[in-house]
Amino acid sequence: MEKREMLAFIEGRVVECTGDGRTVLKVGDMGIAVEMLRREAQALELDEEVRLHTVLHISTQEPKPTLYGFLQSDERDIFELLLRSHGIGPRVAMTLLELEPASLVAAIENEELAVLTSVPGVGAKTAQRLVLELRGKFKELAERLPEIAIVAGAQRDLADALRGLGFSPREISSALAALKKAGHEVEQLPVDELLRLVLGEMRR
Repeated sequence: MEKREMLAFIEGRVVECTGDGRTVLKVGDMGIAVEMLRREAQALELDEEVRLHTVLHISTQEPKPTLYGFLQSDERDIFELLLRSHGIGPRVAMTLLELEPASLVAAIENEELAVLTSVPGVGAKTAQRLVLELRGKFKELAERLPEIAIVAGAQRDLADALRGLGFSPREISSALAALKKAGHEVEQLPVDELLRLVLGEMRR
């Protein structure tokens, strides 16, 4: 279970940072160990002052509580949602978040199982469970992150076609979001017209 209300964030100076995400912050007279996303931990520098949005995870299956920290509050929120899915523990949730929020949320909302199963430790059944249990629960987050494009119908067919051409989920989501921002009613357009517009957007 998570005790988010106990420790919402911490601020301190980086005194230790390893390649696997373990980071130690000096907060006052204490050194606090935090598990971070590898991509974020690797971007930190020693003596850098940072604020981490945190989740204290306590489990009877773990020998001691673990504090997880994120540079962005949205990542913390996604982490907590992932832990609500049956069979998803903090280690797998952290690995999923290495995809970055927009790509991960788009993969769940758009049923992109191939993207989810590309994550180490996530098999076909786990990916299907993530979609079944969490799809539809990211709408508020998607409103805060415009690069997340939740697709359906023709848009889903378009996403499948673009993935076949080698485009990443993030590139597809960003292109669809850009079309919506430009005033195109993407929900009403046929696949061939969407493909023409999206490819034009990606060439910019």
